[in-house]
Amino acid sequence: NILGAFDLLRQLKEDGLEPTIVTYGSLMTACERVGDIESASKVFRMVKEEERRASNTSADEEGDPIRANEIIYGAAISCCRKARQPERALLLLRKMISEKLSPNTATFNTVIAALSEVRQSDTKKDTTAGEGQLWEKALAVHKVMKSKHAPPGVAPNRQTYNILVRCLSANLQPAHAESMLAEMRNAGFVPDVDLYTMTVRSHERCGNPLKALRVMEAMREVGYDFYEIKVLDEAFKNGVRVLNRLGKGLSSSNYPVNDGEGAMVDSRGRSYSMNDEIMDFDNEDYRMADSL
Repeated sequence: NILGAFDLLRQLKEDGLEPTIVTYGSLMTACERVGDIESASKVFRMVKEEERRASNTSADEEGDPIRANEIIYGAAISCCRKARQPERALLLLRKMISEKLSPNTATFNTVIAALSEVRQSDTKKDTTAGEGQLWEKALAVHKVMKSKHAPPGVAPNRQTYNILVRCLSANLQPAHAESMLAEMRNAGFVPDVDLYTMTVRSHERCGNPLKALRVMEAMREVGYDFYEIKVLDEAFKNGVRVLNRLGKGLSSSNYPVNDGEGAMVDSRGRSYSMNDEIMDFDNEDYRMADSL
């Protein structure tokens, strides 16, 4: 009951009591729970008014000055996410950093989630020329988390990577999603099988079945068996069909085939990694994938 909460604050002031930052934090949390952006903005205006009043108060007077803190900003950012206003969430994060506050990893993740959950077409029908896509801004926030400008203790965690891989796959950016999977593994996290599945399907939707094979090879390295997953099994067979088409004209004695157990074996019984054979083709797409 947001109206009831604001009414209680009014009564508190009428009774001669002074609200504290905890009071405003509780009010902002109430706004966050229902995703009420307008009420959250009203709380910010109240806090700013308290700041101005404090700046005009004698330093000898008792009481700590009220200033928007990490709790106020964190709740407001979460409110923006619920209201599907990712740009405002990003703006608040920037303001936090500019005011020397210390957003934690959860706050960064909330901003990334806000940017990931809304498609560009949902926010603006006409995208301004040169304006970055929301998924690009999500990647930029991730970059800040890894930079020297990140607050102490802030670093991408499992949730960060889960959000980004899902976002990039859904936005048909499988090369970036694949890069996040590799970074996730290097950070000591084992990606869930559904993250690999989404990345493979994104490659398939982009018409890159051979690159999908490369992701499935990475799955095998962490112990997943893609034959048990129908979507991935079909993707693998599609990639092999493409390999067969590209392999026309090659010596049949040297060309590898699938042995039914995930390995590529030639007629002499020599085993190949998928990457070994796929990357041997002189194809511009593969060189481009390497650069990504």
